[in-house]
Amino acid sequence: MTMENERANLERRMRKALQVLLLQRGRNPGVKGWELRRYLGRDYKKITEVLSGELKTFGLEVFVVPGLEPTEESARFMLRFRDSPTLTEFETAGHRIDDLAVLAASIAFINAKQGRASRKEIEHFLREKFPKWRVDYSLDRYIKRGYIDQDDEALLRIGWRTRAEIDEKSLITLILARGNEVSPP
Repeated sequence: MTMENERANLERRMRKALQVLLLQRGRNPGVKGWELRRYLGRDYKKITEVLSGELKTFGLEVFVVPGLEPTEESARFMLRFRDSPTLTEFETAGHRIDDLAVLAASIAFINAKQGRASRKEIEHFLREKFPKWRVDYSLDRYIKRGYIDQDDEALLRIGWRTRAEIDEKSLITLILARGNEVSPP
């Protein structure tokens, strides 16, 4: 195979990978590794790495969220912003500011409890600042969308989508910085 043929084949497969990543199937964004292997072949990982490099000029990257199993095929591949999105970008994505506050406070609370907390604890914590209906609605919404995981015992954990889309360290740093600015009552 000549160099031109190899380049044309790589570009064709990168276009296919981008199409697969952009088209959402089901409720969750992105695709599983086994789906990419089916569409692109065994070297799908190499193709996504090259595609991620090409998308850098647009401020995007192909991000891999590890699955429950330690294999690449159970991992979820998705597109995300290379830099953290601004508040304006979140507002245009259909998120209300008070819903984002519930999510941010929930993530901070779960992290403060070493990665898991009971739903009742989080609800009690959030109801000090938000109405009951807003807390219930937002928690259910973020559980359904994968930002927060809930097990059978009503323990909440950080979800796969939070790990993929939110820089938790920066979020906690911002919360702590804002807490220092507030003067005590």
